[in-house]
Amino acid sequence: MTVVVSTREVGVCRREFDIEVPAGEVDAEHLRVARIYRRRARLDGFRRGKAPLRLIRQLFAEEIREDVSERLAPRYWQLARREEDVHAMLPPTVGPVEVVAGQPLRFTVTVDVEPEVDIGDDRSFELPESDTAPAEAEVDQVLEQLRLERSTWVPVDRSAMRGDRVRGKIHRAAEEGFDGLPAGEDHHDHGHGEDHDHDHDDRGSATHDMDFELGDEDVWPELTDNLTGLSAGRKAAFESVESEDDIERRRRYEVELDEVLERKLPEVDDAWARGLAESIESVDDLREILRRQLQAGKAEAAERHRKEALLEQLRGRYPVDLPEAVVEHEAFKMARSYLNARARQADHAEEDLPWEQMMERVRPHAGRLAHALFLLDRIAREDGIEATREDLERALETMARSRDTNRGKLRRELERNGGLEALKIDLRRDRTLQALLEANPPADGSGGAEAEPVAEGED
Repeated sequence: MTVVVSTREVGVCRREFDIEVPAGEVDAEHLRVARIYRRRARLDGFRRGKAPLRLIRQLFAEEIREDVSERLAPRYWQLARREEDVHAMLPPTVGPVEVVAGQPLRFTVTVDVEPEVDIGDDRSFELPESDTAPAEAEVDQVLEQLRLERSTWVPVDRSAMRGDRVRGKIHRAAEEGFDGLPAGEDHHDHGHGEDHDHDHDDRGSATHDMDFELGDEDVWPELTDNLTGLSAGRKAAFESVESEDDIERRRRYEVELDEVLERKLPEVDDAWARGLAESIESVDDLREILRRQLQAGKAEAAERHRKEALLEQLRGRYPVDLPEAVVEHEAFKMARSYLNARARQADHAEEDLPWEQMMERVRPHAGRLAHALFLLDRIAREDGIEATREDLERALETMARSRDTNRGKLRRELERNGGLEALKIDLRRDRTLQALLEANPPADGSGGAEAEPVAEGED
């Protein structure tokens, strides 16, 4: 049975399909829906489910027509899609559907379809090779970082030096007597005009405790310079020029040093190593664990670089013009994912961009990603690659744990909102990418190694 009446191109990879449902099928569906309404309806004078269909159709005419269209349009679009061998890249847009009993039902579907591209048989790529074996110097560096994390701070009776920890108070003097000048202008050439808002400062109390490491890149350089060489009980003063809204403000600060502390690093011996984890017996054991951790990290980075190189070569091998709506859809998901991740952060220094600027920023990345995903889908179809049942169950189990729910409940939720099919597509793409990587193995055949974590240090 042919259901597509006509088809036409309406844009880059965008097509419209005029679809017709036979009158007999419209009437049959209309009757089925009307009977459903009769079973549910409670009408005065009739037992439930016994009201005449004529009356049901009259009372619920609009609702029945909507239900009939919602049942028939998706069903016949799927028939049309198979009839025309359409590979849609996004869910279709269905035009107005007007149901009239006794007449065929016609409606229009607009859909973004895959661009034409000839995927050849070549599955070879020039992927970067990398040595994942860590050098001893790298192990030494991680071991030294571990010593820093496990270090302690002890008070010392001497002047502060870079690398010391200092504690005390910092006081911001009143702004009276300091200039507020447009950035870049010489403050000696201006007086204290009435336009200068000296009293405005929204930073709270003028006196704060300070506790930081001298030389820390997050600390004002003026603080490090003025506290270096200072001993406990001494004071220092300095000026700082700060720019706010293109206005330079010169402020005066005073610091009072209460305590100087020196970092004490632990000795690297077997006793110290045993205190890090129960499984560690010696420094040699510790170095081996660190070596395995480094190797696992380097193998993961190497795999990531190989994936990026493969996808970049894949895009270069098969250039296509994707529908604009597909790129926009991917950009929307990318921007939303970024903002959701930012919202979960307890604190972040950067302000989020307005939505339109965010979309503009991610759109080029979204275009490259959409291109790569399209090609992976085509290769999966050409090579007959599908996600296995085991793949799906593992993914559902992982998702269920992360959402603190059970796998069955999650599956039902995903089935209702279409997420299960999307998950299967993602898993198929993962399998396809993995198959391409396995077809182009590293020359040394290196892979990642699991490593036991070392205990976290405390400040």
